[in-house]
This record gives sequence, C-alpha cells and structure tokens, in this order.
Amino acid sequence: MTQDLDPLDQEPAPPGMASEDLLSPVTSEQEGALKQAALMSLALAAFEAAAALMMGSVAVMAIAIDSLHDALTAGTTLLLAGRSQRLYRIAAVVVSVVIGLAFLWIVWIGLTGFGANRVPNPWLMIAVALISLAVNLIAAWRLKAFASEDGDIRWVWRQTRWDFVADIAVIIAALAISDFGQRWPDLGAGLLIAAFNIWGIYKLVRAMWLAETAKIRSG
Repeated sequence: MTQDLDPLDQEPAPPGMASEDLLSPVTSEQEGALKQAALMSLALAAFEAAAALMMGSVAVMAIAIDSLHDALTAGTTLLLAGRSQRLYRIAAVVVSVVIGLAFLWIVWIGLTGFGANRVPNPWLMIAVALISLAVNLIAAWRLKAFASEDGDIRWVWRQTRWDFVADIAVIIAALAISDFGQRWPDLGAGLLIAAFNIWGIYKLVRAMWLAETAKIRSG
C-alpha cells in the first residue's frame, strides 16, 4: 500500500510524520466494505433496540449494543484510515469505553428488573436473532478483507468475527423461554453477552495501550 499519501485527499503526509506512524490506508474495496458494514450495523442496532424495548428483552438489548459497537468501529476505521495511528488508538479506546459502559448498563438493568413483569416472546426473539445473524455474517464476510492486514487496522475484522455467538445465545435463550415460560434464560443470555463483550473490550484497550507504550519507549 502507498505509505506516504493521505488516501482521502492524496496529499503528502504531514512533515515530520513517518509513514510507520500512520494507520494503513484502505483500498477502494475495503472502503466499500467499511461503509456497508457501518450502515448495516447501525440500522440493525436501531431495529434490535426497538424490538428489545417492545419485548422487555435484556438479551436482545445486549446484541443491539453489540451491533452499535460494530457500526462505530467500522465508521472510526473508515474516517481515520491513513491518518495518525495514535489518533486511531485514542478513538478506538474512547469508543470501547463508551460501549463498555453500555454493557455495564445492560448488567444493571438486567439485575434491577428491566422486563421483570413480562416474559419476552421467544419466537420474536428468534426472528430478531436470525435477522441479526444474517446481517452479522454478511458484514463479517465483507470485512474479511482486513483479516490479513497488520497492526491496528486488523481490529475492525476481529471486532465482527464472533458476533454470531451472541445471536446464537439469544436463540438458545428463546428456546429455553418457550420450554420454561420464564424470563431467566433471557436475563442469563444478556449477562453472558455483556460479559463476553466487556472481556473483548478489555483486550482491545490493553492491546492499544501496549502498542502505544511500546512506541513511546522505542521513540
């Protein structure tokens, strides 16, 4: 890839900024994949959030936040590709911390009675999860172009490749609800999805921190 050009305006990199200090620019194919993934994930997040509020489902609200995280990650990568690695790392950490707080909110509402007076419709949960699964698989397939990239930009692929696990958890919870007629499977799935994502956010923030500290020490 071209190392010394800004992919957005094709001007030389700023004086004093080495090419290794810039995030890898994206190809036209990757740019299209990022735009598609960001828009699909954002629309999916809105749909899932509306369905979660209608059903009172903690698990569906959790995958809505997961989809929002995907949209913000793809959008951040698209906007900052070819620019400062440090700026990208700061943006990635800010997005991750905000989403991490949102998942902590999922834990809080789950434990303090969100949807406590009703049992989510299991068949509607399955329908939402299947739609989410289809969209996530398409987004992951489109973003596979980043799987072979080096450095920070590869995180856009890592962010999406396991999303289907959360969708399957929602389906399993819905099947359990259809058998037991109680809301605890939904609550359990929501808490597990939140914990899984918080762990992934911790890994991302730690990786960005280690990369930045290593750069400071070597510089």
